[in-house]
Amino acid sequence: MMSRLKGNQGFVLADVTLGLFIISVALLCISMLFTQALQLEEIAGDYTLATNVAQKQLELLKNKSPVYWAELQLPCTIPWEDERFPPPADYELTTYAVPSTRGSHLVQVTVIVTWQERQKDYSIQLVTLYSKMN
Repeated sequence: MMSRLKGNQGFVLADVTLGLFIISVALLCISMLFTQALQLEEIAGDYTLATNVAQKQLELLKNKSPVYWAELQLPCTIPWEDERFPPPADYELTTYAVPSTRGSHLVQVTVIVTWQERQKDYSIQLVTLYSKMN
């Protein structure tokens, strides 16, 4: 009877050890997924902020009159339009205006926002058209 119990105790110890190993591997995988999710969330936040900065520049340019666009020497670079609130320091904004290929009465404006995160370069680009005529 005693030898039978000793054999079962070893079997239970092996089961517990295997179970702990499987749980440890599963928890390690889950923690790696959380880490990756946090990194992706940070990158998504950067993309959102960069898109908002570019959109603000385009909205400020939308307030320009058609005369402004008609008198603009194309191609050209346009500075940031809101002097009171500059874009965040980590983001570099470049705005280009060129004649549109869709018609002589249009100006194509491209806003490019670039930034660096963890030694990697990121950028977004928004393009729109403005009219030179009323």
